[in-house]
Amino acid sequence: MNYHIKNINKKALVFLPIIGLGLFLLFSQPAEAKPKTAPEKIKVIMIGDRLVDVAFNLGVLPEAMSVRCSLWPMCKQLLNTSQVLGCPKCIVNKNPSIVPNTAKKRGIKRIIIEKHPNFCIYKPKVKPANVVPLLEGKGLTIEYVDFSNGLESAIRQTAKLLGCQSKADALIDRYNKALAKAKKGLPKAGLGKKVVIINGTYQSATGKTFLRVEMPGGYSDRFLLEPLGCINVGDVLKSPNKKVNKGHFSIRKLDALTIAKPDVIIMTGKPFAVQKALATAMKNNPALANVPAIKNTAIYSLPFYADSSVIEYPAILRQWTDALSN
Repeated sequence: MNYHIKNINKKALVFLPIIGLGLFLLFSQPAEAKPKTAPEKIKVIMIGDRLVDVAFNLGVLPEAMSVRCSLWPMCKQLLNTSQVLGCPKCIVNKNPSIVPNTAKKRGIKRIIIEKHPNFCIYKPKVKPANVVPLLEGKGLTIEYVDFSNGLESAIRQTAKLLGCQSKADALIDRYNKALAKAKKGLPKAGLGKKVVIINGTYQSATGKTFLRVEMPGGYSDRFLLEPLGCINVGDVLKSPNKKVNKGHFSIRKLDALTIAKPDVIIMTGKPFAVQKALATAMKNNPALANVPAIKNTAIYSLPFYADSSVIEYPAILRQWTDALSN
């Protein structure tokens, strides 16, 4: 979805006249990589979002899957196509019978599992393979795709298991060209900008907004800010009593932006929620007008990346580069 300025609710930009600035420069979400034809759905359960992302880009989707839906934006696009059984932690700890029961109910005999040395940096103990003991003796064939040797190897492994080896070279070539182009656009010297990343949620039924700030050391730092030589200063907004969950902490007031003084504010999730919160904050605290990101209208809506949309990573990196290089 493109977040063009003409489609933004005017209430979300009410603070602009207050600070005498022009319009926000909002970057739209990058187009997800999509097969030229509708993906083929096969009788397989896949466990791991990187695995499903690669399979999707090879033109195949599983009948059911276990993925980190809260971190992988593409999950919501696939909900009506492939049954989501829960995240890899949930299918082991919260609902240990869901994978074998789904396989039995749907007549599925194959389970393909992602192996990755750092499956989730937020939950280091969570591994897709943790489900294996729950599947033993169920008459299921368990297969693996190992990502530890790089994405190209994982693409070839996946293509072989799915019987579409002829598509592997084209996908690898497309990815490598996109990544080379993205890396070519990186600044030769680090930008040195201070950044705050705010994830927004908006409840249309109540009109309430919820904000979470990304802590330093997370996915955005590793895959996006570090290549650009930028610094995450989101921790400055964190009060001592706030707990960090999945690399983020919740926040109600944005007054601490005057202390963090970010050069750039990145909005992930629902940008309207962040825009609305900023509008309210500006009314209550005019000093926010002096925050560099607000003063210079360096506020961008960008896609969140949690190392799930591996094929789409070059497009996401290019978008962050375009935004932060301004």
